Amino acid sequence: MPLNAATWWTFMIRARHLTLCAVVALTVALAGQSPFDRRDGEALSRSILEGDRTFQVLRELTSTFGPRLAGSPAYEGAAQWAARQFRAAGLENVALEPFVIQRGWQRVSASGRLVSPEALPLHIQSLGWMPSTPEGGMEAEVATVADLAPERIASQASLKGRIALVGSLGAGDAFERATRQHRLDERLRAAGAIAMLSVEEEPGSALSARSLDDRADVGALPAAQVSRDEAQAIRRLLDRGPVRVAIDIRNRITPGPVTVHNVVAEIRGRDRPDEWVIVGAHLDSWDFATGAQDNGTGVAQVLASARAIMALGRSPRRSIRFALWGAEELGLVGSAAYVRAHAAEMARCTASLNTDGGTGRVLGWTAPGRADVASAMRPLASALLTDLGSAALDQSLRYAFQSDAGPFILAGVPSLDLNPDDAEYEQIHHKATDSLERVNARNLAVGAATVAVTAFAIADAPMPLAPHVDERAVAAIVAASRMDGVLQLMGLWQPAP
Repeated sequence: MPLNAATWWTFMIRARHLTLCAVVALTVALAGQSPFDRRDGEALSRSILEGDRTFQVLRELTSTFGPRLAGSPAYEGAAQWAARQFRAAGLENVALEPFVIQRGWQRVSASGRLVSPEALPLHIQSLGWMPSTPEGGMEAEVATVADLAPERIASQASLKGRIALVGSLGAGDAFERATRQHRLDERLRAAGAIAMLSVEEEPGSALSARSLDDRADVGALPAAQVSRDEAQAIRRLLDRGPVRVAIDIRNRITPGPVTVHNVVAEIRGRDRPDEWVIVGAHLDSWDFATGAQDNGTGVAQVLASARAIMALGRSPRRSIRFALWGAEELGLVGSAAYVRAHAAEMARCTASLNTDGGTGRVLGWTAPGRADVASAMRPLASALLTDLGSAALDQSLRYAFQSDAGPFILAGVPSLDLNPDDAEYEQIHHKATDSLERVNARNLAVGAATVAVTAFAIADAPMPLAPHVDERAVAAIVAASRMDGVLQLMGLWQPAP
């Protein structure tokens, strides 16, 4: 019905009041609004945290394939399995991308004993990628090597025909220690040694699986690890006179190079598919146990993230690539090979996320050496990760080049490492205790949710997380890490001329 003048003015006043209230409400809402959609984050977290799917995937990986040395049949079986996992989740462009290591290597057996002046067993294990002893083993006197300087080894006449007992790498920074160890077997052989016993640096009787150098080529001497406790017993006997030991090491070594595969898959972006975020973890492990936390947990988290984002039913603006790297334990070989192979498109990689820290309580993310990345992450973390308890950010360089974020950092890519509390992880790292029984299933799932939420938010954001940095800025990060010399020894980095 038609309005009279008084009614019309009353209506207009009320309309203006409602409009003003709506504008004020919208302004307040926008002022406190995060650019990240909490609903997506909550949906991703819920899909991972409900049930124990991530733990069951880890159980399947470790129970089916066990330890996964790069180049071994177990590793390749695990790579094929991971590709099937990605395909089953509906991802695109699933591929096994090849790279080559110089030799495949697997331990078969190792035994040792003190022959004289006392008869006692020695509990030894071969260093990785070292040769076997001659058939039937070898027996010889022991000579200690206290100074690893090349000139001191070359002048040590007592090494001829003996088994070298090599102690601590000594004090100094990472480069000084790595230099003493680099090609140590070749220097010992040149001085006349016939084998090497390398003393475990950690106290007690536990051994940590490792190789002498970051390389996948066969060393120059049979070389075994011996615990600190047993090494101290040998030294006490040496104080009284000659000590003879017998060692028998059997390793299986391929006659030539071996092809290893990274496993990659993709969720294509809806608006900017040629820009991409990469989410990775290394698939290979050492072989004293099943590599459950180093790094089966990271593998399970990457697979869980891919599955959850696919199940969300909405692609992010940019693509997300998921990668399971090979030969990380040999010096970041697989991830470095990927960065080289994809160098032409690396400028479009807007961020790298890496998970390789086990299942301690998840603190948040580390942005190694990048204050701008940490600053850009804080609003995202505050909005989306607080409820998970994983919103902390730091810029620590402690592990920057000890896992697969390293090659991406060196390429200037904004990079993040998942950051769990590693106190318990260090107790099992590379040891016989790295088994499924030591995994915290809840923390595993929280880590997976943190990875999924962060990856989706970065890929879906209107703007990239942070810019790439140039060679000069990369060199500053490397220098701050005090790993420049080590990275050169590993063949991963050379300073600009």
